[in-house]
Amino acid sequence: MISSTPIEEYVVGRRRVYVKRDDLCCRPPAPPLGKLRGLEPLLTRFVTQGATAVGCWDTRVSKLGQGLAAMVRSRPLRAIVCYPHLKAGTIPPPVRIAEQLGAEIVRLRGNFVSICFAQASKIVTARGGVMIPFGLDCPESVAAIAEEARRIPASVLRDGTVVLSCGSGVTLAGLLRGFDPMPRRIIGVSSGRSLGKLRHCIRKYVRTIPANVRLVQAVMPYDQVSERVCPFPAHPNYDLKAWAYLVDHLVSLKPPVLFWNIGA
Repeated sequence: MISSTPIEEYVVGRRRVYVKRDDLCCRPPAPPLGKLRGLEPLLTRFVTQGATAVGCWDTRVSKLGQGLAAMVRSRPLRAIVCYPHLKAGTIPPPVRIAEQLGAEIVRLRGNFVSICFAQASKIVTARGGVMIPFGLDCPESVAAIAEEARRIPASVLRDGTVVLSCGSGVTLAGLLRGFDPMPRRIIGVSSGRSLGKLRHCIRKYVRTIPANVRLVQAVMPYDQVSERVCPFPAHPNYDLKAWAYLVDHLVSLKPPVLFWNIGA
């Protein structure tokens, strides 16, 4: 893990946009995924509680399983990565990397996420393991993201706009807990989850969602990639969709504008 990630500057049209490269929070073989900040303290808690195996549910486009496999290597834990296997489909590259790092790989038939996660949880429990919450939805994740959010200079936030991709809502909850000062507007662009479920996740950690938060419904299905051009590495199923929103609406966004790049 890297203690703090950089803020880069880009010119979009004639406007300056700050980009928080939180996808750089880990070094290989861990993947570029900002939410892994919360996985490190979560694994520490599991070890303290006596766990010997940890499992997760991974989509075909996310990289949580790779992150889990990388991080357990320095702990007395083994990783179990469950993912949806398509008929005649190939193993997703991050899952293959997780296997190469020593994780046990479990293929499940694709289904609704809630059903797949429940099936994966039963398998992991049967193997004597504990399950990582879906979307890393846990206090450790929110606290770790909030800690990084507190490092953002006030000059980048005050009276400005923050845009980010929302997969589960955990990152946005962490930003709301950590930003000081609070920007004028925070725009969370869903990568596919319903706005109702995003709000439910956020309210677990922030009693009342502030009026300066705007959630934007996904403009395309989760598994459909965005083909927009971006000047920095951005995940096509997550960050790139939020970046496209930022570019398309930049003229109406009050500066300074900060894009929180999560990675996945």
